[in-house]
Amino acid sequence: MRRDWLRWLVVPVVVVPLGWLLFVGLGRDPRDIPSPLVGKALPAIEAITLQGDAWSSTDLAGKPVVINFWASYCIPSCVDEHPFLVKLQARHADHLVLIGVLYQDTPDGARGFLARFGDGGWPTLLDPSGRIAVDLGVTGPPETFFVDDHGIVRARHVGPLNAQSLAAGLASIGIAS
Repeated sequence: MRRDWLRWLVVPVVVVPLGWLLFVGLGRDPRDIPSPLVGKALPAIEAITLQGDAWSSTDLAGKPVVINFWASYCIPSCVDEHPFLVKLQARHADHLVLIGVLYQDTPDGARGFLARFGDGGWPTLLDPSGRIAVDLGVTGPPETFFVDDHGIVRARHVGPLNAQSLAAGLASIGIAS
């Protein structure tokens, strides 16, 4: 009789919490990774571009910015989002800065990607040490940050951009898509 009582105690004490953890965990979007940067100032960035020019985030003062981490090996995700970035640059280049950051890739790989899929004309920063990616908490390409004209990171999108995610990110920095 005593063991029957313990068996019924196991159900609410062990099985119910375990079931709840599985339910909550399996229902989450794995791309929904919170960023400690959202709501905070963009860290200072200094880098060399794919074209060999020096670049600094201090030149961004007063301008909204979209920072996209990508790689030539990021197939199909980076390929899928590339046309959205090209359209973004063509439509908003006069009042928005678009920056690419090459993530764990080679300059030759990036040049081949841009030759094949189109160079939208925005600078691509080289990050051979991974310092920029670490400073922003990047988990892998593609990943995009939306920074307002005061230098505050307002949104982060993990995964390839599409029309909806791009519109939401732009709205977070006060730009209508």
